[in-house]
Amino acid sequence: MEINLDNIKKMIPCILTSVFMLIIPCIWADDAMLDASLLPRQLALSVFLLAAIPILALFVVKGGRFSFNRIETVIFGCMLLFMLTHIVSCVNAINGHEAFFHLSKEFLFCYWFFFVYQMLKDNQQMRDILIKTITIVSAIFIGIAYVQLMNSDFSEYRAATNHRSYYLSRIMEDVYSTCSNKNLLASLLFFTLPLSIYHIVNVKRHCTASVVWFGLSLMIAIANLTLIVILLSRTAIGALTISVGVACILLYVYILYIKPHKTGQASSKRSKAIMIAAPMILLATIVAFIYSTDTQIEKAFTERLALTINPEKYGYKDNQHGESSLAMRKIIWGKTIDMIKEHPLIGSGPGQWQILIPKYGVDEFNEQLREGSLTFQRPHNDYLWIASEVGAFGLLAFVIFQIVVIFVGIRNIKQASDIKSLSFNILAVSALIGWIFVMMLDYAHERVEHNLIVLAISAIVLAENTRNEKPGKQIGLAASAAIITCCAAIAIIGFVQSMQFYNGEKSSRKIMENYYDQDWQKLILMTRKSDSQPYTINNYSAPILFYRGVALSVTNNDKAAITAFSKALEFAPYHILTQSALGTSYIRAGLNDEAIKSCELTLKMSPKNHAALFNIAIAYYNKKDFKQAYNYISQLPIDHAGQPDNFKSAFLNITKLAVYEDRGRYNVANLSAWLNNDNKVLATIKKTQAENCSLEETLIKELGAR
Repeated sequence: MEINLDNIKKMIPCILTSVFMLIIPCIWADDAMLDASLLPRQLALSVFLLAAIPILALFVVKGGRFSFNRIETVIFGCMLLFMLTHIVSCVNAINGHEAFFHLSKEFLFCYWFFFVYQMLKDNQQMRDILIKTITIVSAIFIGIAYVQLMNSDFSEYRAATNHRSYYLSRIMEDVYSTCSNKNLLASLLFFTLPLSIYHIVNVKRHCTASVVWFGLSLMIAIANLTLIVILLSRTAIGALTISVGVACILLYVYILYIKPHKTGQASSKRSKAIMIAAPMILLATIVAFIYSTDTQIEKAFTERLALTINPEKYGYKDNQHGESSLAMRKIIWGKTIDMIKEHPLIGSGPGQWQILIPKYGVDEFNEQLREGSLTFQRPHNDYLWIASEVGAFGLLAFVIFQIVVIFVGIRNIKQASDIKSLSFNILAVSALIGWIFVMMLDYAHERVEHNLIVLAISAIVLAENTRNEKPGKQIGLAASAAIITCCAAIAIIGFVQSMQFYNGEKSSRKIMENYYDQDWQKLILMTRKSDSQPYTINNYSAPILFYRGVALSVTNNDKAAITAFSKALEFAPYHILTQSALGTSYIRAGLNDEAIKSCELTLKMSPKNHAALFNIAIAYYNKKDFKQAYNYISQLPIDHAGQPDNFKSAFLNITKLAVYEDRGRYNVANLSAWLNNDNKVLATIKKTQAENCSLEETLIKELGAR
């Protein structure tokens, strides 16, 4: 698609875009939001795209028209299909508010790409400015990260003799710049590193500005690479390794095959031998350096990599040191695939993954996840995430978009006429291929800053293609105006949704502060104020009404608490903590049958859930079904520290009543003495659990049969 920029001031969109991107790293709302960057940056993006509407509108008013060539038809066709799949998948959405919000967010990214591409097309100067802008943006992120690094406490790491990667990784948790997470920072640094290298490669010795950019880019590249290493992000390091390999292959292919074909002069045998030997020597030098040094940072780095292959080698088990994330992700990926199988074509709806994932079971995870105090918000695989929410067609459109951009980049390499075009496309294609690896192990597609940069680089690659592609046929005025109208609608809807969710998250942060401060009356008031907002689920997958239900329950308003929890489950029907709390409220209100049904739903997702097992045992106890009560409460460890205050006494009473119902099986005298001695009952319970046998077997041995 093509815009004729002769009739508008060419520099306005470029300046607007550059200023916006330079502001992005500084948008941070730490004291107001649960996620200090995500919604504030999305809101900023919607404002920017609103400001871009007059530029596109002016183009149409001045007689400009859009045009399609072959590549553009495929690219924008994929983008249109991607947007349509988001609309269609809303049919299956449980929470329509979340679906529409995530839909509007993806539409904003599509509009961003469209605008940047139109700005860059047939304008090499703007491409150079955008590349420099992104380089400065990366420098801002890096600078903030180094300030955080300088303020970090390395005392534990220096004193450590084992598990160095754990201690260094824990320190690095505070080094995230303004990316919310150190791994997100590392992936952003990985993708912007090639742009610094681009300026280094293309230095002009007799141009002062070029030399300045060379020096600045060299410092940025060194600082960037150093951060990637010490952040210990295996995803970023893996992506960087892949990108370096791809870049070498592309460069070799160009020098050994493409260039000789263009010039008619084949490379000498000596040149070929040097090119083959050089990377081998470099690799051998790096390996020798690693094995010859004995520094803590080197040991931490190599240990971190070794953990990916064999985590038990260093004693990391059951997430003891936070190092079993890869194993945990494999389980989550399997459950995400189950979700995909349920709605393979159109998905479960945008934004529904975090709502639905507990449905597929949490029994394999640690106690916090089984109890619902921790939840998963992302599958750490953007491709599975897309497929689960918008189906196979949405994923297909997204993947084809990526493949076409890479294909165009490779074709640009083949047809490059200067070193600038050659170096940029080699670096861009290698980075985009490495980015695929990042998306397979992380959640970069969720983040605004990551999408802006990746889509901007993709737009530059496609804009380079205009030299080699024949111009497409221009569309009519009505069609061009329709495109502008769609962009305007996307920007307006995106702004409204972003503003609503921005305000909702601000309220949610205050609600959670009241929750932890146990200021129940203020919490109830805050949740009532949020009733009119479409923000129904916070960043931790918890429905806002859950907090109201807790406050009402604590203040002994059980009927109102039941109403709040039930309403909360309409927005998030598989939220374990809400379902458990509802069971508790039912019991307190004397509704034992309803409590049993609620607990059974919890146990279907989390069979080892302590709260549900205890509540259902109490419900059966209230119904005087003591055997069933014992069957459930006996699944809980008697000495577990996290149980309610009345847990042990309830366990003892239920056990005694269940045994008394079967009193005909045991020696009468011994049974009577046993029932009247809580210490003996407790010892029997512990022995039964330790030997993993039935209570009847233990009592027959202890009391004797009748």
